[in-house]
Amino acid sequence: MVDSSSGLTETSNAYTITIASGDAEATAANITSLYGKTSVAVDASAVTQITGTVAEANIVYAAGASEITGLGNEAVVTTDTTLADVTALNTLDDNTTGTVNAGSITSVTGTLAKLLTAYGSNGITGLGNETIAVSDTVTLAASDLNSLDSKTSGTVTTSTSLATLTGTVAALNTAYGSEGLSIDGDEAVTITDTTVDAGDLNILNNYTTGVINADSLTKLTGTIADVNVAFAADAASSATISGLGDQAVELTDTNVLAADLNTLNGYTTADIDASTVAVIEGTVTALNTAYDTAGINGLGNEAVTVTDTTAAVADLVTLDGNTSGVIDASAAHTLSGTVANANSVYASNGFTGLGAEAVTL
Repeated sequence: MVDSSSGLTETSNAYTITIASGDAEATAANITSLYGKTSVAVDASAVTQITGTVAEANIVYAAGASEITGLGNEAVVTTDTTLADVTALNTLDDNTTGTVNAGSITSVTGTLAKLLTAYGSNGITGLGNETIAVSDTVTLAASDLNSLDSKTSGTVTTSTSLATLTGTVAALNTAYGSEGLSIDGDEAVTITDTTVDAGDLNILNNYTTGVINADSLTKLTGTIADVNVAFAADAASSATISGLGDQAVELTDTNVLAADLNTLNGYTTADIDASTVAVIEGTVTALNTAYDTAGINGLGNEAVTVTDTTAAVADLVTLDGNTSGVIDASAAHTLSGTVANANSVYASNGFTGLGAEAVTL
């Protein structure tokens, strides 16, 4: 029997020891003890299963052919509950072509890459419900975190010293939003997208107090409210997003305020596609500014609602020329300007809501 009661107490004899089939299932500790009692390599080719801690099993394999022969294809059953470094489990997996049953483990720590190696191995079984501590402190890819999250029902916790998370906005939001991932929330973020929805970027910005590097972006899409929130986060004195200011913008709104369009135009040096806009509202000055700005494209056929109570007819004539849509000027109680411009406004089919206002010539 391969155990401490084998009766071999000396350690310097050249015993020839062959482990019999009756001891096909042996503990790692007993095998180590056995080869320590002889200067001749122990023949362990009959062993089909080794039981013990990961460290104990690795000691057996590390002994080498001068101490023990016949190992390399046996199953291993671990007895650990906590594994301080998953590297040891991967080493054990490499030591045998047999299956390593790690079902005893309830918590494991390691770098994300080595954890994914363990969970992705066909040679390791029994994993899937343990808590995991990811020890990386420099950079992690959100997609890799999500992959690890999918492999265990336990909680995956990142280091409180983690400096940066990287990835697409979608992958990053999945990671931060997962109930299975515990991420500190103060790490910097570097996104890899070239085009993102501004609403999704704003969601990401709310997940971390660290700064989001959005320098990879060439286009933002979404509602004007969401887009302006994203740009404002970059423009703030304590910016939480960096790298914005030269991205093209593709709006999805059908109704916008002219003032918001002008604010957006001030945030980016690239073009703004406003072709989805069907209705635009604002003061005559703000409206004409939006129409006359080279960086705002896609306008010219939308309905317009004027919010001024007093308007210059010259500005209304200009506005009428900027859109083929109908201009609702019913808010105006007083018009001022030349007779010619006033007559142009009243003669135009482009205005509604006029007829009861005072006119100052």
